[in-house]
Amino acid sequence: MSDPLVIRGARLIDGRGSDPVDDAVLVAQGGRVMYAGPVEDARGFEEHPSAIDADGRTLMPGLIDAHVHLCFDGAPDFAADADAMSEADALERCREAAARALHAGITTVRDLGGLGEATLLAAREQRRGNLKGARILTAGQVLTVTGGHAHFIGREVDSSDDLTKAIDDLKEAGADVVKVIATGGVLTPGIGALQPAFTREQLEAAVNEAHRLGMRIAAHAIGAEGIAAAAAAGVDSIEHGCYLEGGAISAMISTPSWLVPTLSAPDRISHGGRDVPDYARVKSDKLIEHHRAAFAAAVEAGVRTASGTDAGTPYNPHGGLAYELRLMHEAGMSLRQVLAATTREAAQLLGLGEAGTIEPEQIADVILLDGDPLEDAGAYERVVMVVYGGHVVVDRR
Repeated sequence: MSDPLVIRGARLIDGRGSDPVDDAVLVAQGGRVMYAGPVEDARGFEEHPSAIDADGRTLMPGLIDAHVHLCFDGAPDFAADADAMSEADALERCREAAARALHAGITTVRDLGGLGEATLLAAREQRRGNLKGARILTAGQVLTVTGGHAHFIGREVDSSDDLTKAIDDLKEAGADVVKVIATGGVLTPGIGALQPAFTREQLEAAVNEAHRLGMRIAAHAIGAEGIAAAAAAGVDSIEHGCYLEGGAISAMISTPSWLVPTLSAPDRISHGGRDVPDYARVKSDKLIEHHRAAFAAAVEAGVRTASGTDAGTPYNPHGGLAYELRLMHEAGMSLRQVLAATTREAAQLLGLGEAGTIEPEQIADVILLDGDPLEDAGAYERVVMVVYGGHVVVDRR
């Protein structure tokens, strides 16, 4: 067996909600955490000849971005970029995006809509060790009504039977999660952002089939009616949730459904460059304040929340999760809640029971920060070391 990875002299935040531990030691071997805690209980591992000295920096679980689009690189015209892209180019972008995410301390990403089979191929490469980047979970293609939002990267389905057949096909192709488009969206021309798409009965059929196959199901949902239908149908997560209202919030809590707010997406569009198409900028500008207010209401009500950026959308770079976490804090989430949302809560949403915390037998995905994220949201921007599966893959100390 290979030598253990030992990190000593760290301020340990284990992601379980307990108070930080100063002068802590982490021991990992075989890709798993063996020990994480006070130096006095480290059984001499802190004296290991290859031990890494953290110099009092913060050691915490690797970050999770639960909403990305690996095939896209932040070009201002998302729809035009999709139309012009080959599947080979899309796969190469997936490789670059996953690597960029990992270098930013993001050890797992969930892709919620790519071109053709590109993200499925990228996920297979990553699992085999042929793609040096963040762990990839993917939906493959999104499921949308004919001519609906994101139809240019999706499979068009118009009935409950169409939905269940499409989900079966996605499972067979290797998808980890299902993504349904429950409302219109910002980045599709000619489609209002708020209009509902599938009926509640259709969404229930999709939820039942996804869960029967052991898959999680996420719903792109911006408008109130579509959010309410998706939440009542029992989707595992509402993506965006820009017009959340009381009934939908209650449904999300009782189901329960997570919220993945992606505050970065409209913020980047509205404050990015000038080349975003007018139709997208107008829609984004209209919903941004509603979005932040809805997020604040969801946090106050106790909706479970996981972090996601919508990376790949206009001016929204891969690896930019630190910006999203700052926005979440500014919109009303405590720093402890932010940390949970990007570690333990995101892992639970994704079904990764072996990730999201630092404790024995968990996957050894950890990062070292030059700063304390429980005191300063900006600490997430200062990643000095990334450990993925027990191996140091980034070291900027």
